[in-house]
Amino acid sequence: MASLACEKSNPADLPPIENEILEGAPSSTWRDLRNPKLRRFPRHGAEITWLDYLGHGIAGLVFKVTIGVGDPSQFWRARRPKSRPRPNGDGFIQGEWPFEDECRNVALLEKLKWLIATADVDRPLPILRRPKTPHDIAANLRGFSDEARDSPLPTPLPDDPIPMPPVPALTECYGWTTVRRDAIPRVSPAVSDYVDADIDWHWALVYELVPGAPQDLTVGQAHLDFFYAMGFAMEAYKPDNWRGGRLVDFNDVSAPFSTGWRRSAVVLRDAGMWFWTLGFEDERRVERRIVTGSATRRGEGGSVPAAAARGRGVNGKSKGFESTVSSRRCSESLGS
Repeated sequence: MASLACEKSNPADLPPIENEILEGAPSSTWRDLRNPKLRRFPRHGAEITWLDYLGHGIAGLVFKVTIGVGDPSQFWRARRPKSRPRPNGDGFIQGEWPFEDECRNVALLEKLKWLIATADVDRPLPILRRPKTPHDIAANLRGFSDEARDSPLPTPLPDDPIPMPPVPALTECYGWTTVRRDAIPRVSPAVSDYVDADIDWHWALVYELVPGAPQDLTVGQAHLDFFYAMGFAMEAYKPDNWRGGRLVDFNDVSAPFSTGWRRSAVVLRDAGMWFWTLGFEDERRVERRIVTGSATRRGEGGSVPAAAARGRGVNGKSKGFESTVSSRRCSESLGS
């Protein structure tokens, strides 16, 4: 079982995940919000049916799949990248690990969605300001924590409140899972990859399947407003990472307190300017297809899973998913 393999990983190399199944209320202490961890996909270990190859990026491959009654996405590297010396000899540089970053981002978004949906109407959450400084952003996020909400003294509202934006139709993530390398189909023509040769499994995230569609400015504005209010930094607009105004690649945002977060990238944006093209642009330049068999050697397409599949659900539980699976290049792992 891949789950047993990942449990043997060095704890220092594990991404921000936990073994608890992603069902019910998430943990929401201040520590949990500062260091969010993604819970496990309920159908972890279920058989995957690989339906179609959808694309790839520098971190992995994306497939359309069904997983038992759910859907997955996968990443290439299973271990955290090793740090490398700085050119001037002054310390070390820690390499990026997309799987780690994405787990943190979607885990925090899941907590925020839950907390907003269950907030006490008689005691509004005190995060209604336009964040101007890192202190503002930290204070707003702390307003969601158990410590702030359970305090007998209400947290004072900011001096410059704005209405709390509603939670947009964020692409659902159903948790992390793992996939054995020999279970991933080959793709033709092949896609080069970079994997940890001494490990025979890969991390995956399970997401809702969002089809390609022209950008919807109303939906897109709701996403931009929400990410800004929650203090998320954003990368530049990439057309194929947004579908119908919905973000589908959560490495394009950075949660507060994460390594890639920059205050200068937390900006209130206008959808009319952000979506400089309304068309959905699929960056695939070469038509590829799944072929019989699996890839087991470095350089054969499909040897590593990276993105999770997404599907429809009832009461937060997976029910008959058809989703996408993508692989992304990662380094150290624990096990979309």
